[in-house]
Amino acid sequence: MNRAFRNLVALQFKEFFREPEIIFWAFVLPIVLAWLLGVAIGSSNGLTRTVGAVESDEAPREYWEEWIANAQAALAAAAPDTAAAGEGARDDAGGISFRVLSRDEAILALKKGKISLFVERGPAGEGVRYSFDPRNGEARMTHLLVESALGGGGAATGNTVAALEVQGTRYIDYLVPGLLAMDIMSSVLWGIGWVLIEIRIKKLLRRMAATPMHKSMFLFSHFTARLIVNAIEFLALFLFARWYFGVRVQGSVPALVAVFIAGSVAFTGIAIFVSSRTANPRVGNGLINAVTFPMMLLSGIFFSYNQFPEWSIKFVKVLPLTMLADAMRSIFNEGAGFAEVGVPALILVAVGCVFFAAGMKMYKWY
Repeated sequence: MNRAFRNLVALQFKEFFREPEIIFWAFVLPIVLAWLLGVAIGSSNGLTRTVGAVESDEAPREYWEEWIANAQAALAAAAPDTAAAGEGARDDAGGISFRVLSRDEAILALKKGKISLFVERGPAGEGVRYSFDPRNGEARMTHLLVESALGGGGAATGNTVAALEVQGTRYIDYLVPGLLAMDIMSSVLWGIGWVLIEIRIKKLLRRMAATPMHKSMFLFSHFTARLIVNAIEFLALFLFARWYFGVRVQGSVPALVAVFIAGSVAFTGIAIFVSSRTANPRVGNGLINAVTFPMMLLSGIFFSYNQFPEWSIKFVKVLPLTMLADAMRSIFNEGAGFAEVGVPALILVAVGCVFFAAGMKMYKWY
């Protein structure tokens, strides 16, 4: 009995380690992801939150430069590790940086997730007023860090808080377009990529290839069916967000439809490429996760990728999910139309076509 059990356990290990790809997805990929995030976040003492300072006639740039200098000094004093890093660390003392903006620029930066909140000169010139969505935990934390460093609380400093309820400035307005983009990616990669891998596992692709159908037409039928399903899922999530949270599309609805189709094309091409060779379910699962998981972490779905170090942002921006989420947010929150989202939509279509062509070239039908 014990010998049989040991042999069965040994059999499971042999099956697992027989596939080099499985070893990569199980051991190497998590280490690579940990390294990437550790370098991106750890090298700058964590994510950097940005606070906008609104320039006006009552509060010119010189006023905010002095206020920012005092805030940075207070934050650096509250974070000895940052202060010890030298003068260069003062720009993001305590993990918080500051930017002087006009009010319109501050609103737009908040919608894009480039800043967590913004400050203005307080009523009657007393103190400052923090403006942010009170339901955004990151903004609340940023406010508390700055306030505690400056004096311990609004009552002591004369500072006040204004809750932002303007469409597009709430965290939910930032989150919903990102979730819609992520849903497109996940639905296509699992609904097409994994289904095609499963069909190959069951030896059904061999039978399909033996019929007089065009092989590209077979794959295109999967795209068409998934596009319809995605549209229903997209509409269901959007209608719920509109009913419960009051999320609205401020830009062009036809442009939103075009971006939706472009995103579906991009991830369909990637799904065809990912599913082109493997007939092993564990390898297929690892491949799909290797595509989706890094983009879910890096593409700014749940928090802005602008918090990452500057050197990493240029790489994050070229990820398909980043382009899709950014285009959707610009339509939802900034009133964008075809002129603003035309280029990313065309890039997404091009990405889909390139991966589709590469996948067709190496596709394993038998």
